[in-house]
Amino acid sequence: MRLFKLFTPVLLSIVLIFLDARFSYLDNFKRFTLTLLSPIYVIVDLPGHVIDWVNDKGTENELLVSQNDYLEGQLIELKAKLQTYNNLALENQKLSNLLESSYLIPDHNVKLARIKSITQSRLSKKIIINKGLNDNVTLSDLVIGSDGVVGQVTEVTPLYSTVKLLSDPTQHMPVKNSRTGIRGITKGLASNEKGMIIEFIPLESDIKIGDIFVTSGIGNSYPSGYFVGRVNSTDESLNSSFMRVSLEPTQNMNKLELVLIVKEKND
Repeated sequence: MRLFKLFTPVLLSIVLIFLDARFSYLDNFKRFTLTLLSPIYVIVDLPGHVIDWVNDKGTENELLVSQNDYLEGQLIELKAKLQTYNNLALENQKLSNLLESSYLIPDHNVKLARIKSITQSRLSKKIIINKGLNDNVTLSDLVIGSDGVVGQVTEVTPLYSTVKLLSDPTQHMPVKNSRTGIRGITKGLASNEKGMIIEFIPLESDIKIGDIFVTSGIGNSYPSGYFVGRVNSTDESLNSSFMRVSLEPTQNMNKLELVLIVKEKND
């Protein structure tokens, strides 16, 4: 009896397989069964599809992150190159401005120099430039920027030179008013200010705020016509025979990087 129960399903399966292979009696039943079971197949396959989708998305995200990192690297590199190009453009512009300045002094030679350091304390205002005796720099040479006079060479070594700025309290320079021709001598201030005063201007002289004073060329120490400073205040004190005229240098020392050393051609 037990043997019969055991083999009955096996025999039934063999019969069904034979009938399915030889005849089409079970086709409708198979389609019906597959239709009923299809949702189950979908549910069973769903975790696999989800895993595949997550893996695909993960791979896609990794690719996007990698591409983003690469593009960011390229952007940083391009920005660095742009900074270099912009800096070169600025350097070229500064050189052009200095060369335009040199056209005003046909009887003098000029030599380009770069500022190495700058000191602007209350009692000492000077810069160090990278030209010296080896470059034929000598004491008292005039130093100019693109916007006006910077100062005068006061110390020289083989490789470097010290330039005393116009605003140094011990610096004096003969100047004249470019509008009226009135002459005077500048003197730096012993203070933290960057300006100068003009000495020996007679009272009631025609001096206006905004007037430009230039080198006068008196004494042949410097070429004439170079901007020195702009008038920012005047004071006609009753206790003095001269007017006090304050100047602001036309050359901004804070922005200065390159200068020209001016020398006479027969030096």
